[in-house]
Amino acid sequence: MYLFSSCKIQSSNFYTHIFFIVILLSTSLHAQDYYVSHELGSDGNNGLETSPFQTINRAISEVEAGGTVYVMEGTYRNQNYGTVDPSTNTNMSNPHVVTINKSGLENNYITLKNYPGHSPVIEFDGKGGIQIANDMNYIIVEGFEVIGPSQAINYDMAMDNRAYKVAVAEDGDSSTNYNHSYFSGKGIWGGYGAHHHIIIRNNIVHDTPGSGIRFNDSDHITIENNTVYNTTWWTSSASSAVVFAETIASSEADNGTNIKMIIRGNLVYNNWNRIPFYVTQLPDNSGNENPNYGTADYNSIVDGQGLYVTRSDPSYNGTFLFENNICVNNGKNGINFDNSLAASAIIRNNTLYFNGVHEYIQDLSVAEGNPSHRGQNVAGIKSNKVLNSTVVNNIVITRPLEDAPSSYENGFTALQLNEVSASRIANNNLFLNGTYAWPATSDNNIVDQDPLFISAPAVVNGLIDISATDFSITTNSPAIDAGDPSYTPENDFLGNSRPAANAISSSSFENSVDGWSTFGPATIQTIGNTSQTGNSSLLTTERSESWHSPKLVLDNLLTVGETYTFYVWVRLAQGVSGTSQLTIKNTTLNTYTNLTSVTDSSDQEWTLLTGDYTYGSADNLFVCVKGPTMDDGGGDYFIDDFSLMPQGSPAVDFSNVDDIVDIGAYEFIGNSLSAISPVDSNSNFILYPNPASDLLQISNLLKKDIVLVYDFFGKTYKLSQTHHQKTRTIEVSNLSTGLYILKIINPSKNKTQTLRFIKH
Repeated sequence: MYLFSSCKIQSSNFYTHIFFIVILLSTSLHAQDYYVSHELGSDGNNGLETSPFQTINRAISEVEAGGTVYVMEGTYRNQNYGTVDPSTNTNMSNPHVVTINKSGLENNYITLKNYPGHSPVIEFDGKGGIQIANDMNYIIVEGFEVIGPSQAINYDMAMDNRAYKVAVAEDGDSSTNYNHSYFSGKGIWGGYGAHHHIIIRNNIVHDTPGSGIRFNDSDHITIENNTVYNTTWWTSSASSAVVFAETIASSEADNGTNIKMIIRGNLVYNNWNRIPFYVTQLPDNSGNENPNYGTADYNSIVDGQGLYVTRSDPSYNGTFLFENNICVNNGKNGINFDNSLAASAIIRNNTLYFNGVHEYIQDLSVAEGNPSHRGQNVAGIKSNKVLNSTVVNNIVITRPLEDAPSSYENGFTALQLNEVSASRIANNNLFLNGTYAWPATSDNNIVDQDPLFISAPAVVNGLIDISATDFSITTNSPAIDAGDPSYTPENDFLGNSRPAANAISSSSFENSVDGWSTFGPATIQTIGNTSQTGNSSLLTTERSESWHSPKLVLDNLLTVGETYTFYVWVRLAQGVSGTSQLTIKNTTLNTYTNLTSVTDSSDQEWTLLTGDYTYGSADNLFVCVKGPTMDDGGGDYFIDDFSLMPQGSPAVDFSNVDDIVDIGAYEFIGNSLSAISPVDSNSNFILYPNPASDLLQISNLLKKDIVLVYDFFGKTYKLSQTHHQKTRTIEVSNLSTGLYILKIINPSKNKTQTLRFIKH
């Protein structure tokens, strides 16, 4: 036993030791995960996997930063669900099904997700499905189907509700408040308070009277790989399917121009407004000067966009990224970036088809005896009152001119760029049917050419059956290899790799030494018959020390303050054993930085060396690849496939260096074995055909590789698989139509790769 009074450690040192012990303990603790089962659980349980809670909110009350709430099979509904009666105004504002009222921490998010293999449903008839309470941050929501009550609402009910909303606002009785959120409930949203660092992914949201997914006053939000359809029909609040509104920086110090708001890989269709806009008070920064805008007499449909950014704080400097989204048959534009005076957007590799359905919905409504609310002819991509707008590599197809309403002399608008105060870029897009704005021209875009989708309906005047469509491109599509390589997403809509086009420098050594020279006494030369990919590599000989090596000068390649990732493959010459290492020499300061540790290398296989480097000051540098030193001198070795990339970007795919990013949300992979060039086992796997109806094949697969197929809710499917050489064939005919995830696991190397495919 130690007594503090007799301990010779000074008190300040003692408390310092205690402090570090507490820090060590706190960083080593793992937050408790909790489980929810509607059918088997009880809120009196302890919430562990074998004794789950019954309600999601009960689990949220227990979970802490770094923990996950796993939700099992079942339908979870709000309090008073099913008691709504619009005829008597009974229970018109039922609570959310789920409220997340606590925050995670940086690197320790709170996660709410489906239990693996389960498909939980959130069904509401009130304010909404899942709400993240004000000022809650670092949260992930994934793997749910969220269903609103829109199928129980019709035009007359929604218009009566609008009239009631007007009457409440105009009766002058401050004690009377309009609170009929039944007609405006949202799927997944953040209320109207601030949030930052939120991820909403892999959810299906549909039939919500208001927006499907929405965040106001927030920053660092990612909405990815969700399906959102049949939303915003019945609200008079001028909503859209996926919305960022009134975006504001999370702090003054974090108000840079980097990409912080991301909408990526979402399928968004059949979202439109049916009810004219009405509001008692215009929102902040509305930008509308029409005195009749949003009043009781206003008869216009304002929104019903697919993806919508609007009314960002006038001083918000961040960049919004829209990529790999598919927007089909939405009421107005597929993508609208609006009224964000200091902000920028990159809109790249999206596929938009037959948006601007508003007028046709009005035709159907009039045929049912309702009044019309006409006046919209926008159907593509719009940027309005913003700082910078970059629109590249998108497919935008509007309805043909002959199918447009008679009042539209010029048809639909595919691209609008209005009041862009700094730079506007619009190139390498494919436009069919619609009009487009400068700087887009027929010289820098593909105009009036069919992208040759696998399956797209020629006529859509109401709801579209998305299961009957396939917007991936066929072999002869003009979109293939036609994109701008300066704007290349890492993957496409399905998760297939895009060609890496953002390399700072790369070397394949197929025809030359690619600018490499020697560091110290050594000789380098390209040589055939030994290579990681292709036919040649760089051989280093006549050396006696480990630092006698090939080098590449990096002068004028790097930007101060930026971080980069280096990749290079190494193989030792026959009979040579030893190590290799990737190192930076700062020739200005005569200092060295090792990007990798000393790594065991082999004469039997290639070894990847990779590491990150931050360029701290404007000094002269070179990178070298050190090799082994043997008892009788320096060993010979090969290097191949060198890539210098922005931090976190994948290496160049040297198996297909001539490939250029395709236009649209899908990268063309090929739909038959004959369309695939042979590649070795170190290259990315290739799925074909994709979409698949009966058989899905995977090339570059080892026999020992494990292949798992599961849907976006984590449900795993046991499917028949056969393996021949490097190709695995999977029987998928019994799968339902939809989007699936395929995970490939290499057990010996403990590596996995995840891809997406469509069952057609």
